[in-house]
Amino acid sequence: MKRNNLVFVALLLIFPMFAVRAQDGPGEFITSNGLKAIHQHVEGNEVIAVRLYFKGGARNITAENAGIETLMLEVAQRGTKNLSKSRIDRELARMGTVIESAGNYDSSIVAMRCVRQHFDRSWELFSDIILNPVFDNKEIELAREQLLNRLRQENDFPESIVASASDRLLYAAHPYINRPFGTITSISNLTAADLKSYHAQYLKTSRMLLVAVGDIARDNLQRKVEGSFGRLPEGNYKPEPLPAFTTTQTPEFQLTEREVATTYIRGTFAAPSLDNPDYAATAIMINILQQLFYLEVRVKRNLSYGADATLLAQGANSGFVYVTTARPNETIRVMFDQMDFLKRQILIDDGVRAIVNGFLTNYYMKLETNDAQAARLAEYELLGGGWRRALTWIDEVRSVKPADIQRVARTYLKNFHFAVVGRPDQFDRALFNSR
Repeated sequence: MKRNNLVFVALLLIFPMFAVRAQDGPGEFITSNGLKAIHQHVEGNEVIAVRLYFKGGARNITAENAGIETLMLEVAQRGTKNLSKSRIDRELARMGTVIESAGNYDSSIVAMRCVRQHFDRSWELFSDIILNPVFDNKEIELAREQLLNRLRQENDFPESIVASASDRLLYAAHPYINRPFGTITSISNLTAADLKSYHAQYLKTSRMLLVAVGDIARDNLQRKVEGSFGRLPEGNYKPEPLPAFTTTQTPEFQLTEREVATTYIRGTFAAPSLDNPDYAATAIMINILQQLFYLEVRVKRNLSYGADATLLAQGANSGFVYVTTARPNETIRVMFDQMDFLKRQILIDDGVRAIVNGFLTNYYMKLETNDAQAARLAEYELLGGGWRRALTWIDEVRSVKPADIQRVARTYLKNFHFAVVGRPDQFDRALFNSR
């Protein structure tokens, strides 16, 4: 691909920067019993976002109890020692408050979004759900069945088949092999006693992080946090350092045979984590790769409407390339050619500057909501070397040079773990294993 094509790619990404509203900078406080809270005051914004994280994620679980945090936090929202599920649901609906939970590979979370007018009552419900769940057997069975239905449906959709299969190839012999959302076997075997026992040892402030963004004063938030969680034990929780992936030295290929109208392909690769100096350059490199895939796979050759590249943000990190196409071998050759281009060529500086500007525009746009800002601060606190790095990450992106892009392309775009769905005769296994 010629260099002037990269300039065209850059022009596609240039948008005017929007004005960021004035707001106080983030700060933090630590309660007397060791709960750290990060707070950002956004004056005049009626929505307050609060996110409580529990550290560890996949490192906390085993194959036998995988999914326990996901199930436990879901059931916790279905009734407490003080309030029935119907009462909680009515009050949340009346106030327009949203409380939800999720488990992921590095932490679990209970999140709340409410309007400032109803913050006091919303906080009471939020903290009661966390502190005083009853784990009613009927609600456990309902929540369990919902989780099991999602797990059963994984094999119904080619997109989810290749996603879970390619991840499993990379995660072999790693803590991430124990999925935070569990398996059909592990979720089926969890009991009320399991959830109660796990919850009893779960509430230690050393494993908790609270982040709040919105129009709430810091002293008000601190009173709320101290009043609700100030009597919890601190404990001595320290997540074990994550090991490196053990499968990164050789490529892999796994086929799920199915008669489908179009093939599905996902190739996962090891990538630098958020606290790695290479992360910013890799993010820009992946952004360029996305545009190259769009131009070369979709626009020029009409091989697919869905060729993409993605960089994740996990403690042990990875990225993936994805495409669905009726001509898999031809498409993968084109995608490999774009990767090889980035490995061979040093891009012109003006083109990279334009791409960086477009990347940062999209970055700002994704942080328009208070909830997104809270998630970003937490992400850096948990995975990126501390929340203050979230404030300087833009400088890291702006300092990315063309030679950095070539270097990270050579370093990380290799040893792909491909999972595919289609017929065996549609795939050249040697081709897929060539990178």
